[in-house]
Amino acid sequence: MIDIHTHIIDGIDDGAQNMEDSLALLKMAAESGTTDIIATPHIIEGANHAEWQTILTKTEDLNRNAQDAGIPIRVYAGAELEMNWDMLPLLKTGQSDYCLAGSRYVLVELPANTVPNYADEFLYEVQIKELIAIIAHPERHPYLAKHPRLLHQWLRNGALVQCNLGSFTCKFGIDVKNFANLLLANNMVHFLGTDAHSVEHRHTDTTAGLEILARKVAPEVLNQIIIANPAAIIADKYVDIEVPKDMKLPDEKNKGFFSSFFD
Repeated sequence: MIDIHTHIIDGIDDGAQNMEDSLALLKMAAESGTTDIIATPHIIEGANHAEWQTILTKTEDLNRNAQDAGIPIRVYAGAELEMNWDMLPLLKTGQSDYCLAGSRYVLVELPANTVPNYADEFLYEVQIKELIAIIAHPERHPYLAKHPRLLHQWLRNGALVQCNLGSFTCKFGIDVKNFANLLLANNMVHFLGTDAHSVEHRHTDTTAGLEILARKVAPEVLNQIIIANPAAIIADKYVDIEVPKDMKLPDEKNKGFFSSFFD
């Protein structure tokens, strides 16, 4: 697997606090089959967020330490950028600052409980900068859970979706799990991430989540989500996504369609 959402760089945000934590998370990831991992520290308006050069430097330092420790994994620099109008100037046309693995893809996190009234315009401005927005863990967002067709429209307009593996294991509760399964059933999950913060709680072991997903989707679909699509990010190539024209929502008419996705 290629994990595109982690907080494994030490001392930058609420993730790994020191190099020992970072290496423990990398070791756990490698042991569960992860080959590549993108470090995505929070970039939040009003916080003392890291400069892009700091993220690059600390990512290379982590790679050197992982190599010295014999951990067979490659770490790439990235960020989890808050959907906040004041953060847009950090993204520049022709540059990959705060993007994933030096690519045109940028991981965008919505505010915890609201969708900004300028969300459509924000995503459009990202496109104007010749970048592609990946919405971070929308299955955890209560407003989108009540208005899933808003997320669908963002995808129709060119955005992509990353879900957390823990969402499928009920790590964040049954409502989040159900919404994640709804997105999966509608082919609206394009990437996965552990969103790892620490070894004790939200970690990098992908075993349980991948076992569940392997029972829900065909092998070629799972391969697309965990290897082919994220590999396209690393190679800075376009991800070939077919967005459904409409979402199927749970009701009696679609009961059979959802039977293999919901427990």
